[in-house]
Amino acid sequence: MSLLRVENFIKSSVIKLSAYKVNGFEPKETLKLDANESNYTLGKNIKKRYANFIKDTLINLYPDSGSKNLIELLEKFYGTPAKNFIFGNGSDELISIIMLSLKKDVIVNIPSPSFSMYDIIAKYNDLNTEIIKLDEKYFDLPENIIKNKDKNSRKIYFFSYPNNPTGNHFNRNTIESLLENNNNIVVIDEAYIFFSSGESFIKYINKYDNLIILRTFSKIGLAGLRFGMLFSGDKLINEFKKIKLPYNINSLTLSSIEFFLNNFGEFDKNIKKTIKQREKLYSVLKKFNFIDVYPSDANFLLIRLKDKKIKNKFDKFLKRNNIIIRNFTGGMELFYRITVGTKEENIKLTEYFKDFDK
Repeated sequence: MSLLRVENFIKSSVIKLSAYKVNGFEPKETLKLDANESNYTLGKNIKKRYANFIKDTLINLYPDSGSKNLIELLEKFYGTPAKNFIFGNGSDELISIIMLSLKKDVIVNIPSPSFSMYDIIAKYNDLNTEIIKLDEKYFDLPENIIKNKDKNSRKIYFFSYPNNPTGNHFNRNTIESLLENNNNIVVIDEAYIFFSSGESFIKYINKYDNLIILRTFSKIGLAGLRFGMLFSGDKLINEFKKIKLPYNINSLTLSSIEFFLNNFGEFDKNIKKTIKQREKLYSVLKKFNFIDVYPSDANFLLIRLKDKKIKNKFDKFLKRNNIIIRNFTGGMELFYRITVGTKEENIKLTEYFKDFDK
């Protein structure tokens, strides 16, 4: 019997990584508020119409990502011609496509804290990263980010907008200043823009040919479909099209996106509900003595324990009551991210927190 030496085959950058942890499905009594999904389900009537719409999808044939109806709906929805976008199996695949296309001397700049997959994907692509430490009070970009000491260095910046997990927008003037430098590429990940008053950067893709926008429907109720989009000007999008895998979006997802774009009003109602519940939850959480809570333009709220001595007790409290919220490590170990749930879920959560606060 031979024993495989993994290090002889798998590159060290992969071996050094830890797998991204995803919480599995929990019992019904669990309060699951960790993944920034929408906890609002669609009504019975629209579910019946949806089932009827997709029943004739041809799953024996390869997916038709060039469907005229779907393309026209997306062009109208985003106000962008089809030549300037591609589809991805969630935004994660699109981030991978961007990283895969980069030369090894391009430096990947990532804010901290931010979406962890930026760093993970950069590392398994053997790219060098630079961490941008966010201002601790407002979680904004530092002013000196615009200064590039080495004018010959090439950088790519990944900005979640609003930022995950802090919920704030970065300063637009700072981002535009980075775009003015043609030694930079700037990726704006607008996964949470539906819950925000901030303006999308999509309309600027023809102004800045070094701008990339990522969008998704995952946060508004379609996380299970895994459908993301990348927008950019002609120069970059044409390169990404060369390495995007063919048929990367399955037929049922494509049909589903077409149906839901034609019924987007259902999602808009839930977006408004989420925003309303976010503000209510923020107001209630601010009253508790054991946490600080940060304002948010996304579908989640960031909290911080005021005393590190209670962390172990709080973690045990969450586990005992089947409450799943996102926790962090390192310098963020006192922080937790709470997905805004339904009215009933938020009330249940705050009742638990009241007990702990006592």
